[in-house]
Amino acid sequence: MPRTNAKEPLIKAARDLFSVKGYDGTSVDEIAESIGIKGPTIYKYFKNKEDLLKAVINTAEDEYKEGMGISSNLADMINSGAELKAYVLKTLHFTLKNDTAKKMRKLITMEQYRNSTLAKQTTMHQLTYLQDIYTSIFQKMMERGQMVKGDAAIIALEFVSPITIMVQLIDREPRKKKEALQTIEKHIDIFLERYKFK
Repeated sequence: MPRTNAKEPLIKAARDLFSVKGYDGTSVDEIAESIGIKGPTIYKYFKNKEDLLKAVINTAEDEYKEGMGISSNLADMINSGAELKAYVLKTLHFTLKNDTAKKMRKLITMEQYRNSTLAKQTTMHQLTYLQDIYTSIFQKMMERGQMVKGDAAIIALEFVSPITIMVQLIDREPRKKKEALQTIEKHIDIFLERYKFK
């Protein structure tokens, strides 16, 4: 029975193949064939392969934001060191378990030096996006007297960098997951103590 709408299956198939073979290493025909349609059918849904990549990124971003519980009032929802730690561990659990997040990390890691779109995604996910979120959280907590005052952006960078490195380690060497998670939790505890979170 022919597919009536192959857009979503094409996005998923492209994500899956890109994360294994890379963007350049995956052909449009391969993506189509993986879901049982002919290559040219893709052009009913996407202008070209780059348009398909953008759809892969946008779909992953929507899923990521929902799974991470990111909202415009997130900084107002975290009012203590304990709440901060609980939020970080919850989001960490999501990002390590979620299939889309894992595949997108693999894709951007492979392609960051070959594809400018994916280079920007790498910088955003490994640095600016998380730094912006935690800058906002820390700024609000400083204003409310819930932590020591300082440069919120630099403190956010100090906070997220070790966590990001440990997630990359887990992706590369899954057997080190337990040790990496212990390191993350210890980092959070030391950080909360250093900045005197209430």
